[in-house]
Amino acid sequence: MTVIRGRFGQCMQLGVLAIAALVTMAGGRAAEATGLDTYGGWRDIVSKATGWFRLDTVEGRSLLVTPDGHGFVALGINHLSALRTPGKGELDLFRSRYDGDWEKFAVELRHQYTHWGFNTVDHGVEVLERNWPYFASRGLVRTSKYYGKPGSSNAWEFPDVFDPAVASRIAAEVEAFCREHRENKNLIAYLWTDTPTWDLHKTRRFRQTDWVSEIRRLPAASPGRREYVAFLERTYRRDIRQFNRAYGLSAVDFAQLMEVNFPALDLDRYEVERDDQRFLGEIARRYYEIVGTATRRHDPNHLVFGEKYLMGDIPPQVLEAALPYVDAVAVQPGDGYLPIYTPGDLYPAEEMAELHRISGKPILICDHQISFPTRAHPHVIWPYHQRETEKKAAVATGSFIRAAFADPFVIGYMRCQYIDRFAAFRGALKQGLVQYDGTLYERLVAETTRANADASRIVRRAAGRK
Repeated sequence: MTVIRGRFGQCMQLGVLAIAALVTMAGGRAAEATGLDTYGGWRDIVSKATGWFRLDTVEGRSLLVTPDGHGFVALGINHLSALRTPGKGELDLFRSRYDGDWEKFAVELRHQYTHWGFNTVDHGVEVLERNWPYFASRGLVRTSKYYGKPGSSNAWEFPDVFDPAVASRIAAEVEAFCREHRENKNLIAYLWTDTPTWDLHKTRRFRQTDWVSEIRRLPAASPGRREYVAFLERTYRRDIRQFNRAYGLSAVDFAQLMEVNFPALDLDRYEVERDDQRFLGEIARRYYEIVGTATRRHDPNHLVFGEKYLMGDIPPQVLEAALPYVDAVAVQPGDGYLPIYTPGDLYPAEEMAELHRISGKPILICDHQISFPTRAHPHVIWPYHQRETEKKAAVATGSFIRAAFADPFVIGYMRCQYIDRFAAFRGALKQGLVQYDGTLYERLVAETTRANADASRIVRRAAGRK
């Protein structure tokens, strides 16, 4: 056992001992019984080895397959790089315990991962990417929920994806992204923009605008404005009278629509709502064509899981546009901004089943947690799916993970996050498994450990292994 010396060493050592005892009581890790390959895949679940991670179905169970050709389920933690960015008043554990050396942290993390049942990391720390399978994500457009208002230093943007210059810029970003990761055998899959705001009604409530409205208000000479007017002309078969009747306008012809003050449009009109939903699909098709084609061109070997959708913010026309370019769908149950999504403290079985039915793809739960208030931080960033105490959050977390892997199409679960960090711009705690001083949340870690072991057993049993 690695013994951590210093101010917080005793509590960490006792925490690891407690977790190790729980794992032993639960029957030990599946790896001890079956043996793992160098990537953490089960050697007794054999599939075709291609030298890269891929997907397969064994006995009706969706599985990741390691480069060596063995069944694998992704159980990991996101935002590990947050260790090096303590907030005001938070101990700089990265320097005080690990001397600012990721190699030293990797040694301790491997010890923790072994006992806790994790096998996957996110990207952002090169040392960790060399030691574990990982997912690489990149925000390719600024549509994520965490971007601020126009004029702020971190402003959101709905780009004109019909503009060749914008398309070239996005494709170049994809090329750079792929160049960074394409030679790494540990890469499981690419993930694109995090928490993209697609749903028209939810986005309008959250931002008082949306991608369609932003395209509609572009200047007359812009490619997006021309594409939108051409879409209306096709939709109404060049009959301007029919269009005027539907929109309550009095345009002379469709050419005049290049100058119409569309922001004054009544968005509640039936025809406007219908057309906006259809044009949203046109935007999605163009956007995914750009990023999907570029990703496949610059890295034909690795899997692509696409954007990290919020559950409840995947309009069907958007999903349909993405499907030709992705191997699986990545989702995040719950939301931390507005109570307009299904809370994430219970596994959304019906929504997940429907998403799988429509997409026909395996599903990765790419970012999730069930949090709880602490004495120092009564507010956490997941206010719409939290529990009152650590014990209740731990039980709910275990139930969520077990329920998720009972679905044969779920291929992985990534927890948000490793260590506590106070998010000043949100005025709330972003909660981890480890407190900022290195002390474990003992109950949460213990239940997560048991749930990870159960998830592995569920998957293995479904794949015909005990």
